[in-house]
Amino acid sequence: MSSSRRFLAAAATAFLTVASAPAAATQPLESFLDRVAAQSFDAREAAATERQREAEADVSFGRLMPTLSARGVYTRNQTEVATTLPMTTERLVITPIDQLDAFLQLDIPIIDLPSYHRYRAAASLADGATLQRDVTTIDVSRSVARAYYQFLGASALVTSAEQSIGVAQANQKYVDNRRAAGAATDLDYERAVASVARAEQDLADAVLGAALSARALETLSGLSPEPPAGDAVADDLHMESPLEGWLELARSGPATKALGHVRDAAEQDRKATARGILPTLSASAQQRFTNATGFAGRASNYAVQLILSWRLDYSVLSAEPARAAALEAQQVRLERSERAAADAAFDAHQRVQAGIVKSRAARAQRQAAERAASLSVDRYEIGAATQLDVTQAQREAFLAAAALIQADSDLRYARAALRLAAGVPLSTTSAASAER
Repeated sequence: MSSSRRFLAAAATAFLTVASAPAAATQPLESFLDRVAAQSFDAREAAATERQREAEADVSFGRLMPTLSARGVYTRNQTEVATTLPMTTERLVITPIDQLDAFLQLDIPIIDLPSYHRYRAAASLADGATLQRDVTTIDVSRSVARAYYQFLGASALVTSAEQSIGVAQANQKYVDNRRAAGAATDLDYERAVASVARAEQDLADAVLGAALSARALETLSGLSPEPPAGDAVADDLHMESPLEGWLELARSGPATKALGHVRDAAEQDRKATARGILPTLSASAQQRFTNATGFAGRASNYAVQLILSWRLDYSVLSAEPARAAALEAQQVRLERSERAAADAAFDAHQRVQAGIVKSRAARAQRQAAERAASLSVDRYEIGAATQLDVTQAQREAFLAAAALIQADSDLRYARAALRLAAGVPLSTTSAASAER
């Protein structure tokens, strides 16, 4: 075997070996997911919204609590009003020129059903906001997982494309040597040159894909992925647990629970409106300190009141149908969310099933393409094949390796999407428990 032939064979073997080997980022997926809550714009916005809803619930609760107020009043009167008590020489000032009054007042709501139901509505929205933060985290985690596996696949494709260029360049040199010896034509050489140019285009596309997915991953998590090395992206092709279990988890996931709290809030709003025509009962206690003692002759005195308030307002009555319609709309949204969650889990489960078949077939395709590429070189050496056969076989070997990388990357993401659709966090422990 000639030295050029040995070099070409070695280059082809190196390409097929590296192209078939999957790549993975140094950091595991969990490293990016752990930074979502602190770095993701959507997650930070959801956390701020949660705090806002909790504060609003506290405001509503405060309307049901007693309130204490203090007030001081200074009055400059034009004239002093005073009198001398009968049978004595004591002078009684009724209204001094400089009058000072201090009031302490305690107001206690006793029966206020509209405010109570408004508080219940605000509390339900706060609970829903907490769950909505979990929903947002799951949505962002889905985007992170997609970008992560795209980065792994694109990085593996870069390595394959680089090796493809090496093989094409080795083939070009080999054909050039054969042409110099009169064993190859100019057409063979130009086809070899075209193969190199096509491999360079493949590399440019792979580098672009890796750069874009790395940027997306950094934007979502705030963590820049390191150069590929270490763990493999290849899937072990294991089957997932039965679909029904995933559907059950999805139907009771955070998204459905969050909308359930929104529906409860709408129900409380409807009750608050309906009970707006009922009277309210409150108590008030006031302590007054003054230097205008009047005939009582006391510098301080208190008063206690029970206040029954009843207001008939047509606008309150007419608002109740609107609240009922809003409640019905929320019920429809809840049912739609349950169905959408189940559909997402169903879709991901089916994609996993199909992905296993595709990845298994891609492995067989890659092996066949490897043998075909090796055979094409052997046949070209003895003149039983053309240079077109060689370049086409090498091209098909590269495409088969790329197809396997894409199939494994898609399958790994489908597994992640299945867990996220079911509301299961993407961690090693939770994933293992879900599979059991």
